[in-house]
Amino acid sequence: MVWRTLPLWVGIVGALAVLGLVLVSELRLQGNATTAPPSKVEGDHILTGFRLSTLRDGEREWEISAARARLFERDHQALLDTVHGTVRMDDGSTVEFEGEAALFDTVSGDLSITGERGGAVVKLPSGYVLRTDRLDWVQSRGELVSDDKVVLNGPRLAIQGVGVRIRPATQELTILNGVRADVS
Repeated sequence: MVWRTLPLWVGIVGALAVLGLVLVSELRLQGNATTAPPSKVEGDHILTGFRLSTLRDGEREWEISAARARLFERDHQALLDTVHGTVRMDDGSTVEFEGEAALFDTVSGDLSITGERGGAVVKLPSGYVLRTDRLDWVQSRGELVSDDKVVLNGPRLAIQGVGVRIRPATQELTILNGVRADVS
């Protein structure tokens, strides 16, 4: 009699194992984010509490987080809402950036941060704060660029202009046109 019920017990144990694997994989997938049902307008996947970071030599090189990420697999893009991030420089200092929204290209690594009325913000380790409406990270050139009006405020100095190019590797910052400086 025991041998007749063996296939039943094997089936029950197998079903429980599959159920456990599905639950574990769902928990791993969610991590710090939760998923919502996709729609064509909203993206293939929607994640809340999105966080992405890279490591170099065992230390966090950069990190970006967003309240919500809408992923479009075919276009290799992620639309991010309420964005905040940090980048570790070679000297160990960090640069912070934030914006209302961002478009991240998952293939090229390019990132475009936007925020109305100077809402794309970069906080430099020196205490200076750069504000513009749009700021683009061009991964292939290692540059932050903008063609919009920019304002750079720091200790006893305010600089305004149109367009900016920032090269973090060499710590160069160039305001391209219409530069006006106010020293206090």
